[in-house]
Amino acid sequence: MDGPVDIKPDNKPDNDSPPIDENLLDGPPPATWKDFKHAKLRQFPGHEKPIKWLKYLGHGAQGIVFKVSIGNGEPVALKIFWRSLRPSPLQVGEGKFRNIEWPFEDESRTVALIEKIKWAMSTNSDITIRKCPQTHRHALRNLYAFSDEGRAKPSERQEFINPPPFPPLPTCYGWMRIQRDEIPHVSPGAWNDTDNVDWRWAIVYEFIPGATQDLTIGQLHLDFFYAVGFSLEPFKPDNWHGGRLVDCNDICSVFTRGWRAARWGQFDAKQWFRTLDFVRYPIIERRIVRRHNKPNGGIS
Repeated sequence: MDGPVDIKPDNKPDNDSPPIDENLLDGPPPATWKDFKHAKLRQFPGHEKPIKWLKYLGHGAQGIVFKVSIGNGEPVALKIFWRSLRPSPLQVGEGKFRNIEWPFEDESRTVALIEKIKWAMSTNSDITIRKCPQTHRHALRNLYAFSDEGRAKPSERQEFINPPPFPPLPTCYGWMRIQRDEIPHVSPGAWNDTDNVDWRWAIVYEFIPGATQDLTIGQLHLDFFYAVGFSLEPFKPDNWHGGRLVDCNDICSVFTRGWRAARWGQFDAKQWFRTLDFVRYPIIERRIVRRHNKPNGGIS
C-alpha cells in the first residue's frame, strides 16, 4: 500500500438511482477499491415477505422508523425514508448548481462500506492503517487498506498499525421498497409526503432497544469511525442506544458530500456522550393506528 494508488473519490452520482444492488444481501460483499468508491447496498432477502407492524419508534428529518417483524421473523428496525427520488440540484448562482444531499443515498452507501470493512476484518488479520490520520488523504488511504487491493499489499511502515476492533454496530440486513398504502398511520401524525409517488425506500436493521449509554462500547465506535475516516454529526442522545450508534446517517464517509474535516477526529467517549441517559426526542408518545381496509396496516 506504499506505492501510488487511485484514491481520488468520485462524489458524482452514476445516475438518478440510489447506490443499491438488486442482488440479495447474502455472502461476501464485492470489495475492490472501485466497489468501495461506488459502494452499493444489497437487497434485503425477505423483501417480498409480509410485514407485521409492531411499534412506532421515532421519526425525523430523514424518515420514520418502526419496529416490525418480517415473514414472522425476529423483530427488526425498519427505517422508511421520506424522499423516494433524488432531489433536484439547488441553483446557487447564474448557471451554477449544487447537489442536495439525499439521505437514502448517503445511508445506503455508508452501511455498504461498513459491511465491506466488517467482512475484510473478519477474513484478514494483516490489514494495516495509518496511526493517527490527520488529513482527507489519510482517511482515504485508511479506507483503501480494507479493499482487495489494499489487503493484498499491507504497509509495513512504522506509522501503520492494525485497525481497532470492529464495534458492535447494528447489523444492516439490506434495502427494500414499501408501498405507501402498506405503511400504517401513527397518532399523533408524523408523516412527510416529500415526493408524489406511491412507494418509499427502506433499510432493515437489527433492532437495538434503548439503553443507558455504555462508555466502553461508545469508545469502540468512536475509535473505529476515526480510523476509517468517518466524520460524525453532533451527538444526539436518541441515536445512541447503550453506546451503539443506531442511525447511520449520523456518520459520513469520505465519499459523501456531508463529510467534514472539523467533525472527524479522535473523540473521547466521556466528552462525546454529554448525557449517559437514553433520551427520545421529541418526547411525544405515538402509536400505530389501523388504516381503513388495510388489516395488516396496523398492529396485528
